[in-house]
Amino acid sequence: MQNLFESKWFHCPDGVTRLSSCALRVSSARWAFADENAREIDAHWVEAKRSSPNYFNGIVYLVDDVAISDRALKASLLQTDFKSYLYWRAAGFPAAGVLDGFGSALIRTQDGRIMLGRQRAGNVNGGQAYAPAGFIDGQDVDAEGVIHIDRSALREVTEETGIDPAALMKDDGFYLTRLGPQLSMAVPLRVRMTTAEFVRRAEQHIAASPNSELDAIIPIAGLHDVEDLPTPRYMRVLLEAILADG
Repeated sequence: MQNLFESKWFHCPDGVTRLSSCALRVSSARWAFADENAREIDAHWVEAKRSSPNYFNGIVYLVDDVAISDRALKASLLQTDFKSYLYWRAAGFPAAGVLDGFGSALIRTQDGRIMLGRQRAGNVNGGQAYAPAGFIDGQDVDAEGVIHIDRSALREVTEETGIDPAALMKDDGFYLTRLGPQLSMAVPLRVRMTTAEFVRRAEQHIAASPNSELDAIIPIAGLHDVEDLPTPRYMRVLLEAILADG
């Protein structure tokens, strides 16, 4: 198979890019990788469910085309299912014509801390800290096939922390982080509360949610807070870029 990371995606290099806009649409394409590996995907899913019974085979969207011009991103995403994504991930993200695109909520409190959550064991990123994030799904797509990444990020904040979207204000633009097969589109947000208040409310939500994805809230003040913190690689790259700029 052609190495699409060296051809199709060359115009979306690794690293962090500050975007002015982020336009996403659903494409009609089928994911050939999922069709070609259907038997292996089903077998892998059976084993994955044995070790992680809380896995759910829902619809997810993966980037199948992307372009950046004058800090404006345009991308299309095809529809697949979680079990196909999980097999692709477990195989080490082989070149498959897509990128793992997702939104995240980069939240700053009134006293300037960036708020991360640590994912509970048994989930895809168990034990790692990240900004509230998750797969783009049908709730983020309107009737015209437009994907609202802001909506996706706010939904993840509410699901993971219980914080009301009304308490959040969006800053201008977006942060795009490309790292190999992953494409994170971070929505910068400011929350109308202190770090202590955010942590208190979010941890109350976590304690009251038996199926919570998170087990802790972790405030980040500077690079020293990231040095020994387990995080997904894309999250570390984004935090280091943002914190280095102050």
